[in-house]
Amino acid sequence: MEFATIVQLLTVMGIVAAATKVIRELLFMGKSRLTEEYRVARDVLKDMEQNPNQHPLVVERGYFAIAGTSAINPADVAYLISLVDPAKSLKDYVLSRQYVELDARRHRIDFRPKYKSSFSRIWRKTWYGTMYVVWWLIAMAPLLLIQPLSLEPKFALWMGITLPVAGFFGVSSLIDCLKISRSEKLVKSQEQHTPRILVSRESKKSTITPTKNPS
Repeated sequence: MEFATIVQLLTVMGIVAAATKVIRELLFMGKSRLTEEYRVARDVLKDMEQNPNQHPLVVERGYFAIAGTSAINPADVAYLISLVDPAKSLKDYVLSRQYVELDARRHRIDFRPKYKSSFSRIWRKTWYGTMYVVWWLIAMAPLLLIQPLSLEPKFALWMGITLPVAGFFGVSSLIDCLKISRSEKLVKSQEQHTPRILVSRESKKSTITPTKNPS
């Protein structure tokens, strides 16, 4: 087997492994992580239910524990876990919080002013998607140019530099594109969630409202 062929096979295997890891980290969670998040959410919510008058600091830390980060507002977490699909909504919000925020007046997650228009999001997704392709072409350039330019097979060794450097920026562009897509799904999903939340609250209120005795 020629040296260039070996390099090509190793490169393809490396790219597939890296892409699989990134996608897995973004879209899925391991069993151990899910178990840990379940325990945290169960303990925090149970504690809040049993001790409704806790110190605000304790409540704040509890919401941070559920979200897995202290970079978001506890009020945002409280709203997100009230949605029909709280786990997905919270995960999408943590990933895309650069583009969305909680509108306190409307009591819903909405795009930040800079990203409210569809055009502002479309051109950014197009840009990040294009840059993803460009960076990966740069990463693969030493391998792709060997045959067209009749270069020595050892020229592919330059991928030891181009692959990690350009690959890093390529993955970053892909993640930025995914952030915008997740933010759009989160905002859109509330149109389906909100009516169900309101119905649930109204039903709950109706069960605790005392009825008047007939005179």
